Amino acid sequence: MFCPHCGKEITVDQAFCQHCGGGLRESGTESAPVESGRIKTPWENREECGFFKGLLLTLSRVFFTPSNFFRKMPITGGLSSPLQYALIVGMVGMMFFYFWQILLKGAMQHFIHHDLINAAGSQMFQGTSMAVLAFLTPFIIIIGIFISSGLLHVFLMMFRGSRAGYEATFRVVAYCYSTNIIFIVPICGSFIACVWALVITIIGLRDAHEISGGKAACAVFFPVFLCCGVIIFAASALFMGVLAASFGTMMQMYK
Repeated sequence: MFCPHCGKEITVDQAFCQHCGGGLRESGTESAPVESGRIKTPWENREECGFFKGLLLTLSRVFFTPSNFFRKMPITGGLSSPLQYALIVGMVGMMFFYFWQILLKGAMQHFIHHDLINAAGSQMFQGTSMAVLAFLTPFIIIIGIFISSGLLHVFLMMFRGSRAGYEATFRVVAYCYSTNIIFIVPICGSFIACVWALVITIIGLRDAHEISGGKAACAVFFPVFLCCGVIIFAASALFMGVLAASFGTMMQMYK
């Protein structure tokens, strides 16, 4: 169990924390404990904190004190609140991402030939395609959370790190969507968001499931390495196929 005031480990039957002296039998200002040593996040306690305060407090704590946040985060309590949080911050981040893409494309039109600008996928940020993409974004976020948390939990089970169940993994993934806010930063925001998302996902899995950082890192990076391996294998097979075809053509030419 952890102290709800300072976050340090204590025993279950204590009335006061030996580290900070805080009372453990009284309800805190944010919320009462929902599990042993865990308290509701500000977002899940927005009846007391308020909507915007709960949102901003949760966002800042996931960003700046992720270990303390996930160590106190309840690992049960339903999927709807974390999902709503991820949907809000995810949509805000993605709208800024789309905005910068459109703005960047508009600026590039003065310097780059229009044929290059309209190449491979750039039409998705124009007119009807942009409206369809914006409409589908909430569904993409929701489906992405369920799929990514399911895959992460499978890999956690492979490395014997799924101590707290699927709901804990889902909650970690949902709150890690806080990094989508970094999409507000143009050009490099998406890269920074991806890197920081990997970092706090490892921290979140470690503290939510109370496992070692090594197991959490393996669960996060194993699918990345697996995908890279598949891509490298496919590229190698394609290269070997082209090389074999070229060699066969050359042999026929010399016959």
